[in-house]
Amino acid sequence: MSSEKPSRGWLCCRESKDRYGFSLVLHSLDLTDVEKEIIQTRYLSMLENFQKRARQYASLFFVGHFIITVGSLFVPALLSIQNSSYATTHSEFGSQVYWITFALSLLVTMCNGMITLFKVDKKYYFLNTTMERLRSEGWQYVGLTGRYSGHASTHQNQFLTFTHHIEKIKMKQVEEEYYKMQEKTETTPPVSTAIDLYPLSPDKPLNMMKQAVPGPVQDTVQSLLQSQEVDLRLLRGNTQALLLSDASASSSSSASSSSSPSSSSFAASAASSALPSTSITLGQEIGNDMNEST
Repeated sequence: MSSEKPSRGWLCCRESKDRYGFSLVLHSLDLTDVEKEIIQTRYLSMLENFQKRARQYASLFFVGHFIITVGSLFVPALLSIQNSSYATTHSEFGSQVYWITFALSLLVTMCNGMITLFKVDKKYYFLNTTMERLRSEGWQYVGLTGRYSGHASTHQNQFLTFTHHIEKIKMKQVEEEYYKMQEKTETTPPVSTAIDLYPLSPDKPLNMMKQAVPGPVQDTVQSLLQSQEVDLRLLRGNTQALLLSDASASSSSSASSSSSPSSSSFAASAASSALPSTSITLGQEIGNDMNEST
C-alpha cells in the first residue's frame, strides 16, 4: 500500500484522493494482510473507476448543456441580424452570418442528439450517486457507524458484511446501466382469471368454521333467517286461506246447481275433492323449504 500523496491530473483534480485517504487508515485497522489487499484491490479500484467515469460524464454533461443553452440563444439573434438591411446591402457580411448561423444550429442539434442518444444526463446522475454510496459505505465501515455499529463490532467481524454490501452496490450498477436481470427465486403457479363453475370445498369442517365467525356476523345472519321464517309463515297462511275460500265457493256453487246434469255435478265434486290435496301438497313444500332454510 502506497501512502504517497496523490498527483494532480486533468483540470487540477486529484486522481487518487480516495486511495490516498483510505490507505492512511488501513494501516491501523485490525485486519489481516489478505483482507487489506482485498479492500485495496477491489474496493479502492472500483472507487477510482467510478471517479474517473463520473468526471468524464461530468465534462460531457456541462459542455453539452452549455453549448445547447448558449447556441439556442445565439441562433435567433444571428437570424435577426441576417435579415437586417445592413446584411442585405453587404452580401459578404450576410454570407458570413448565414454560415455561422448554420454551423451553430448544427452544433446545437448534434449536441442535443448525442446527449439524448448516449443518455449522458442519466449516467451522470447515476454514476455520481453510486460513487457517493460507495464512498459513504467505506467510511461507515472504517468508523464502525451506521449498519456496522454495535457493542461487539470490530473491523474483523464486519469485513464480510462490508464486502457483501459493496458487491451489491456494484451489481445494482451493472443491472441499471447494462442489463436488467430478472431472477425468479421461487416458481409460483399462474393465477387463473377464469371463473370456476364449482367452488372449492372448505379445508376445515363447517363446525370449526362456524366457531371462527365473529359474534356480530352470527347475530346478523340469525336475524335474517328469522325474518325469512316469518315471511314463509305468512305466505303459507295466506295460501291456505285462499285455498279454503276457493273450496267453499266451489262447494256452494255445486249445492245451488243440484238440478244440473250429472256430468257437471261429477266435475264439481272432482274439483272439490282435488283442492284439499293441492293445499296439502303446497303446504308440505313450504314447510320443507322452511326447514331447509333453518
